[in-house]
Amino acid sequence: MKKRMFAYRLYIIGLLGCILFFSLLNGVLYFGLQCKRERPKSIEDFCNMNISENIAASFCKGMKGWKRNIAKTMIGEEYFSMYETIWKGIECFPVAKDEKGIETFAFDNSWLAERTYGGKRQHEGCDIMSSINERGYFQIVSVSDGTVEKMGWLDKGGYRVGIRSDAGAYFYYAHLYGYAKNLQIGDKVKAGQIIGTMGDSGYGSEGTVGKFPVHLHFGVYLDIDGEEQSVNPYWILKYLESNSSAR
Repeated sequence: MKKRMFAYRLYIIGLLGCILFFSLLNGVLYFGLQCKRERPKSIEDFCNMNISENIAASFCKGMKGWKRNIAKTMIGEEYFSMYETIWKGIECFPVAKDEKGIETFAFDNSWLAERTYGGKRQHEGCDIMSSINERGYFQIVSVSDGTVEKMGWLDKGGYRVGIRSDAGAYFYYAHLYGYAKNLQIGDKVKAGQIIGTMGDSGYGSEGTVGKFPVHLHFGVYLDIDGEEQSVNPYWILKYLESNSSAR
């Protein structure tokens, strides 16, 4: 009887072990297939930045161990490095929610859409539109930890802040109404830290406002072969819309 019980227990342990092993194997294979699907066909395909939420989340949290090794192999080491530079450490949607719960904001995929101010050109970002056309109503926050690299007026962008993330991506916040108090170039910022307020500055000499509705222009850039290349912020915003620690 004791021998039968012992054999039965061994059988159960072995069965559970097999189930666990094949579950883990299935998880590894599934993750690998997901990564393979995310392998860009070209730099242009990479810049569109349309990757699955699961893979995006893995990059944001920082891939380690077997996940990192599989992703590097299936996505390709060069593209893996570029994806990691963009996604690693992003945590917060760039517009803080209305604490009163009254006003909202929305965005669509306007990356590379045609713009005409200053000559025919492509839109290197996404516009996050406010439901209230009031300057300064919404606070703008940094999507990641990083360093303030640029501030000041641009003819097209108005008052802007450029932040270099710790991973190396450049996040561009434009058409601001104003800056956070005492913010200056060289400052270290944390994800979720207020850097300014939403406005409608730009399209003219310094101080120009009112040329378009209040909104945030959010751009993302990556150094590729020594040049700052615009990548599509839309999928980053879609991810942060659901997973932000600040919304």
